Amino acid sequence: MNERMSELLRAIARPGLYFAVLLIVLPAVDFTTNVWPLRFGDVQWRFGAIGLLAGFTLTPLLGIFGALLAASLLELTAVQRVIAFLSVALAAILVLALPLFVLDWLQMRASAPPEAVGPMDVGSIKAMFKHLAVAASLIWFGVFAWRQAKREAAHRPRRHTTPIIRTDLGSVD
Repeated sequence: MNERMSELLRAIARPGLYFAVLLIVLPAVDFTTNVWPLRFGDVQWRFGAIGLLAGFTLTPLLGIFGALLAASLLELTAVQRVIAFLSVALAAILVLALPLFVLDWLQMRASAPPEAVGPMDVGSIKAMFKHLAVAASLIWFGVFAWRQAKREAAHRPRRHTTPIIRTDLGSVD
């Protein structure tokens, strides 16, 4: 890649990082306002919230990808590490929520009218597939971000620093 293209990519990476954060934060706010107030003890609420979350995950996933791309272009190792941690943590939350979703689905299915069982099953399976696909992508992003941050930190020139306390003063007579 020529120098001009490299400069252009780095110049667009900063507003790209801001845009990526918007793609993550705004859907999270929308989702939260849709499921508020939180009622973790209510089976119907949990089933609906986890199912609804499946429709909100793709845009933040795109935002995380954009943030990772921008952080890599700008060589922001701290941001890459934050992305790595958050990606793996979010993937773990999605995967850990799935068994609860299945249990809630079975409970809701048992009390649903017969004509609603088929669509509920299809919607639930789609939601589980989406959560697993997003979790796999998040793990992939997390591993990449962590490796990229390590790679960039290893190639960054070390700054020579003067120690605060000097130990090479020799002996005092």
